[in-house]
Amino acid sequence: MLDILDDENDKSYSSNSDQNHSIIVDRPIISQKSFDKVFIPTAYEDRTPSILGRQVRTYVQDKCIPSKRCGKSYIKLFFPFLSWLKIYQLGWLPSDIVSGITIAIMQIPQGMAYALLARLPAIIGLYISFFPPLIYALFGTSRHLSMGAIAVISLMTGNVVERLSVKPILSTIVPNLLDNSTAVMTYNGASDDPSYAITIATTLAFTVGIIHLILCIFHLGFVTSFLSDTFISGYTTGTAILVFTSQVPDIFGLTLKRYTGPFNIVHTYIEIFSKLKYTNVATLIISICAIITLIIVKEYLDPFYKKQIKKIKLFRSIQIPIPIELLVIIVGTLISYYFDLHGRYKVKIVNTIGSGFRTPQIPSLVLVPSLIKDAIIIAVVSFAICISLAKTYAKKFKYIVNSNQELAAYGLCNVIGSFFGSFSSAASLSRTSVYVNTGGQTQLASLVSCAALLVIILKIGPLFESLPKACLASIIVVALKGLFLQVKDIYTIGLVTKLEAVVWIMTFLSTVILDVDYGLIVGIFVSLIVVIFRQFRPRTTVLGQYERSEIYKNVKRFANVHEIPHIKIFRFESPIIYFNADYFRESLLTSVGLDLQTGQQRNIYPKKSNENLHILTHIIIDCASINQLDYSGGKIFLQTIKELNDCQYKIYLCNLRYFNYDVLEKLEMNKTCSVTIMATVHDAVHHIQDEITEINDQENKDSNNISSNTKDQIFMTRF
Repeated sequence: MLDILDDENDKSYSSNSDQNHSIIVDRPIISQKSFDKVFIPTAYEDRTPSILGRQVRTYVQDKCIPSKRCGKSYIKLFFPFLSWLKIYQLGWLPSDIVSGITIAIMQIPQGMAYALLARLPAIIGLYISFFPPLIYALFGTSRHLSMGAIAVISLMTGNVVERLSVKPILSTIVPNLLDNSTAVMTYNGASDDPSYAITIATTLAFTVGIIHLILCIFHLGFVTSFLSDTFISGYTTGTAILVFTSQVPDIFGLTLKRYTGPFNIVHTYIEIFSKLKYTNVATLIISICAIITLIIVKEYLDPFYKKQIKKIKLFRSIQIPIPIELLVIIVGTLISYYFDLHGRYKVKIVNTIGSGFRTPQIPSLVLVPSLIKDAIIIAVVSFAICISLAKTYAKKFKYIVNSNQELAAYGLCNVIGSFFGSFSSAASLSRTSVYVNTGGQTQLASLVSCAALLVIILKIGPLFESLPKACLASIIVVALKGLFLQVKDIYTIGLVTKLEAVVWIMTFLSTVILDVDYGLIVGIFVSLIVVIFRQFRPRTTVLGQYERSEIYKNVKRFANVHEIPHIKIFRFESPIIYFNADYFRESLLTSVGLDLQTGQQRNIYPKKSNENLHILTHIIIDCASINQLDYSGGKIFLQTIKELNDCQYKIYLCNLRYFNYDVLEKLEMNKTCSVTIMATVHDAVHHIQDEITEINDQENKDSNNISSNTKDQIFMTRF
């Protein structure tokens, strides 16, 4: 019964509530037999192979094969922008226009810079800034993603272009991880044959898009679940180092050999330091001025500018950054043109940009077999980056992102874009954050951005032909700041778990030292090894009771939690399957005090402890954390219980899940060993204590009877 306290006792009750409040549960002890009588079982999902096969067949028929009734669903699939058009408010239009123009200003320098990073002509960067955002605005479900070129994907594309475009030269050189040989080529900012390089990049984008569409058709977006945040952080930080290294020649004005394969970064820096004496001073001055300008504006002037502009009522909800990248490009182009930096000082310039769009061309399907491995890697990495970014902003602005529809959108961006000269695209973190900060509400901002870029591609593009490549390299280097700062993640991850820190370090080092493709493989492999290791040697816990309550905690962790006399409570914090079942047996027998080799009992308590006065007779196995038992694990589980039975221990299983119970029943648990199944640990403890009490009472009664009979015999003897 609960008492209602009056106002005078409220303060005293609140101050002592933690100490005085208690919960009393009045119910009988529940064993497995009584549980079956009280709770009526129902049919549950049996994951047998036959039923799984039927589920897969039904899933493919419902999800993957078009039907007559799916007209409306396909309209929604291919035109998701209709959903945000229905809720569009005219008040959002000014914000979307401002955001679109701002994104277009950012797309110009970034697109050109990342195109050179991908070993392609600068005009390709304008194409990838136009087509993927336009397509995503029609087919994507995120309202804030800014699609286009990003550093990681551009670098991976550039590696593929370099590898295939110099195939005739490298016919006798096969990079091999075992002998550490490295392919060498001349670095000149782009491939010797731009048309062939474009063909490679567009075919790669086409293959990536097809993979995305296949993943969409079969609803396989879950593959990115294997890429943890730790892995992505280490991988992108490693690629940032490689991207920075690739820009060093343009910053110093050097002409270097281009190395690919494992340890290429070592060979690159050896050559960089050996050729520093040939640095183009004019190029270095341009790079230093551009980098300093970008840092000062981004780190100091831009925050101050945003703080001041917020005082104006119109810009309180819209944050328009200073378009410093575009200003650097314009100023660099003007200085290079009027002072003829290329002719006088040999400063490398973008040279030919051209205007207008390329004639649509079909990608070269002959190259697909040689690109499939790289395409799979790029498809998985780009999808992981895009979907994590989309879900982050969807959660922030409270709308839903459809992962499967996102796959379709990414696939169409790459497939359609590949016909018009675009290489593989993805969502940019920097542009998406600017998209949000400038007040963008929907993908209408992307359409505005595409309209602005259309004018640039058709008319203004050739004006940037005198742009020094050092300016674009400086923009890329400064943009890598966010990725470099991810190095701090290793400290935070290490505080949480050392194994995750190992994943970060191994992924980072393998990406930097071996290359991006090897880094991806090594990172995923190490991540899986860590998962297996955690299951191979999981935590085991001996539980104790907290002050005669139904709360049971780790006795080693809490001083006021104590083991119960005659009872050992053991918990295994993992599924019991074939590769950790022996560890379960070893841990349980060791905690009980049985020698693993001889099977003899040994004292597990300190010599001066009072615990050795209580002989261990009962063992409780808490199965709450055992969410799976396979055939091998179940057999060893029952074998361990049989060994304990042979040593005269009584075994209790608690919190046993129904599917694990079924496994043990099919393995003939009742014939193999003697075990009692209870609902909870507290039920088992009460049952054991009642049993011990009954035994003690019976022993006392028998001893009293013996003593009384002895007295009678003595009395009769005297008489």
